[in-house]
Amino acid sequence: MLWSHIARRYIFSPKSHSTINIIASVSVIAVAIPTAAMVILLSMFNGLSSTIERLYSAVDADIEIVASKGQTFESDSIDLDAIVAVDGVVSATSYLEQSVLLSANGRRTTVLLRGIDDSYTNVFDIDKLVQYGDMSAIGRGEIILGSIAASELAAYTMQSDIEMFALNRKQVSTVLPSSGISHRSTMLGGVVMANAEIDAELALISLERAQQLLNYNGRITTIALRILSDSDAESIRDSVQSVVGNDFRVITRAEKHGSMNNIINMEKFVLLLIGVLIALIATFAIIGAVVMLITDKRRDIGTLRSMGASRVLIRRIFIGEGMMLATLGCIIGIVIGVGFCLLQQSIGLIRMPEEMIIEYYPVEILITDLLIITGVIVGVGYIVTRIGVKATLNRDKLQ
Repeated sequence: MLWSHIARRYIFSPKSHSTINIIASVSVIAVAIPTAAMVILLSMFNGLSSTIERLYSAVDADIEIVASKGQTFESDSIDLDAIVAVDGVVSATSYLEQSVLLSANGRRTTVLLRGIDDSYTNVFDIDKLVQYGDMSAIGRGEIILGSIAASELAAYTMQSDIEMFALNRKQVSTVLPSSGISHRSTMLGGVVMANAEIDAELALISLERAQQLLNYNGRITTIALRILSDSDAESIRDSVQSVVGNDFRVITRAEKHGSMNNIINMEKFVLLLIGVLIALIATFAIIGAVVMLITDKRRDIGTLRSMGASRVLIRRIFIGEGMMLATLGCIIGIVIGVGFCLLQQSIGLIRMPEEMIIEYYPVEILITDLLIITGVIVGVGYIVTRIGVKATLNRDKLQ
């Protein structure tokens, strides 16, 4: 198109005024820097969110089935084979969960004891977070604790003796309160390191021993499901719900942590909003370059008008100038941002504190984020440039 051809010649022509070229270059840099910053910040945000989700997936399944009424239900009241047969479900496991008191070395702490079976690691990736010991300790009747819980008990070595206490539902007496306490002994078989919340309350033991301690023989609290990574969790939830009936509730991980997900989405929205404001400020540098170009090309504008060029064509030429500068700055910024993220993924430019389980700050580049950033920068650049060009041409009576 004619307007784009003229706009390119005005910017890239070697005969262009050197001052205008310098201002144009500065405006491109002014757009590129916030663009790169947005790419890096959003990628870091995505990486941190994915890491948090991965850590919580060690204790929260993709989909969970719980009783609609009460805390426990008979383990054979649901056909696991029928659930696994649902399209998108990969594996299933059952567990019994309840708060108990642990005691060791004269210290006590409360944990969320989870009795698990042999299929537990088919659904949860907890074995990847076991830093000391291994999951086979469960089969030997030993307990696996989060690192903070183990530290509170001063259980610093494997095979440390640990006492477990829970309310005895079958023997409650006001005369002898101690008779209402169920007690079992075990040993430390492993330590998990994930995050502060998990490390402070996680405790894993065999399902059989948990049922004995809690007096819930043959009963469980949850059936956990792992689904295909690219599948629709809501659709699978509905299918599973039709299998188990109304006596049970089927919930996804997103539903279970709805508040946290809303906070994460809000934080990302605020980050994008800040990016829009930064982009708005950066585009003022583009307006300066375009206004100076209009002033420099007053004679050319008169010549074009005398040759029959319309007002629309004149506006499009200089709006095109601003759009080219904004687009060029956006492309350079995205290249810098993506390059930094790729370096972070490969060699780890930014390290995490030594006490963290991950060594380098995680980053994750999403194509949707790059498209949103491009739309924001180019869109804001177009709006601001259009307003500035129209105002300048009207002021100088050049159209």
